[in-house]
Amino acid sequence: MATGTLNQAVTAAGMSPLVGGQNVDMNSLLGNIKDAVTGNYYSTIKLAPGTALADFYNFFNAGLGQADTYPLGTVVGPPPILTKVETNVFVASGFGLTPPYDIVIDSIGLYVHPMTIKADMDILTLYSYFEFSILSKVQWDGKIESYPAGMGYSGFSTQTDESGWQLGEPNPNAKKRFGHYGKYLSPNLQFMFTVFFPPSSGPVIAPAVRPGQASLTADNATPTPGVGTWLRGHMFGILGRPVT
Repeated sequence: MATGTLNQAVTAAGMSPLVGGQNVDMNSLLGNIKDAVTGNYYSTIKLAPGTALADFYNFFNAGLGQADTYPLGTVVGPPPILTKVETNVFVASGFGLTPPYDIVIDSIGLYVHPMTIKADMDILTLYSYFEFSILSKVQWDGKIESYPAGMGYSGFSTQTDESGWQLGEPNPNAKKRFGHYGKYLSPNLQFMFTVFFPPSSGPVIAPAVRPGQASLTADNATPTPGVGTWLRGHMFGILGRPVT
């Protein structure tokens, strides 16, 4: 909402007009103004052990209550439905947020679950890149390790043959922030958050002499079997929600 329009609503409610550029907490103070909170929207890509990686995967291509476009394994019967285990967004057709939801993006992040074995972490980081575009214009791109989500868990174990790996470190401050250079995603505005695995950039697989499509480690591999991975894309910032 523009400051002028907001000032009209504030004055009508008997409150002092806002000074231009002043930060305002609008949480449910006035009628017809959406509830603004800090937080993040997330979307999950689940990949089973041994998966041959596709050329690309799209985050936020389906929302709560819709069919999971990246189910684990072969689905027999109706596809599983997305819950908040996988995502917390309502997505309209064409990769847009369902009204009245929106976000002022302060940061984006990519998170790989620490259950992922080291060999597969190497594959995910070595042979991939990402792009975040709004209305087909690329806003941010690069290697996925350049945009850590600043979350996860850490610890130690006295057990043998156990490890845990993740992008970045579990620290909310350990992520790339955009500050004054963030972007606003209005409801229904088309955006795409995509991770690419170009076949020409994959590992060299014998007996081929050229790189081939990368694959995750199979669950019967030795000495370390694969367990697959859960890759999450996050948008952090100020979220617009219905007034409560």
